[in-house]
Amino acid sequence: MIKLISFGKLKEILGSDIDTKAENTDKLMIQINEKFPELKHFTLRIAVNQKIVSENTKLKDNDVVALMPPYSGG
Repeated sequence: MIKLISFGKLKEILGSDIDTKAENTDKLMIQINEKFPELKHFTLRIAVNQKIVSENTKLKDNDVVALMPPYSGG
């Protein structure tokens, strides 16, 4: 199992943290977008075990995947 956590507006949509199974981040996002279609309108950042990833990343038991909304700052 992996733990999916979210922040900001995404937390409002997903609710509490989710325990789920997925082989990799691409498959995880397919699952999440099917369950929460409103997320398709967001450009998300994904972090696996506190490291931001930009490519499909293999997931293993006890990984923590964070979904983060776009952010800006100066």
